[in-house]
Amino acid sequence: MRSVLLCLSVVLITSCGTITRGSHDKLTVLSEPSGANVVLSSGEKGVTPTKFVKSRRDNFTVTVSKAGYVPQTVNVESKVSATGGTAMAGNVIVGGPIGAGVDAVSGAYNSLYPNPVSVRLAPLRKSAAAAAIRRRGGASSTTKSSSQVKPSSSPSPFTSSSTEPMFPTAKAVPGKPGYVFSPFDARGRYIDVSGYPSGSKAKDPWTDKIFIVP
Repeated sequence: MRSVLLCLSVVLITSCGTITRGSHDKLTVLSEPSGANVVLSSGEKGVTPTKFVKSRRDNFTVTVSKAGYVPQTVNVESKVSATGGTAMAGNVIVGGPIGAGVDAVSGAYNSLYPNPVSVRLAPLRKSAAAAAIRRRGGASSTTKSSSQVKPSSSPSPFTSSSTEPMFPTAKAVPGKPGYVFSPFDARGRYIDVSGYPSGSKAKDPWTDKIFIVP
């Protein structure tokens, strides 16, 4: 009987917090838009929305990526939570300092932060997406992005003064030298006119209409 009581006391002392909380946490990863690829620095992979079972003591990174969007990486850290602190106080009462020490080592008092990991992916600009494709070798180095200006094959219509009233003048993008808003594009997309002198003519890549470089 003494042996049974001794074994029972050891179980109570060494597993209070671990039983109530467990040494693992469920990490949820969400993204907008959904269907993004998720890669943990520890090797696990998934597609949003997804869940992973991780040790409460782990520190790792979560990288979320999707074609056409800028990837994001989030640091996930193991921290003592309010819930874990309450469990620790109860464990000290029931199991004493030995049980508290065991659960501190197992990470039963910790939680993963942030949880859930929720990211909003920003879409890539067309010029950046085209550059990424070229870096991967998916397009010829001579291929131009659709957001780049299309120079005229005939020099005469494009070499005139900005004082001509028949063509509107584009508006410069604040804080982005070499980029303008097309006067013909209601969506406000950027056009790269770097290398074009002020007053020269350029063509809107979406409407093929001519405008003046400011």
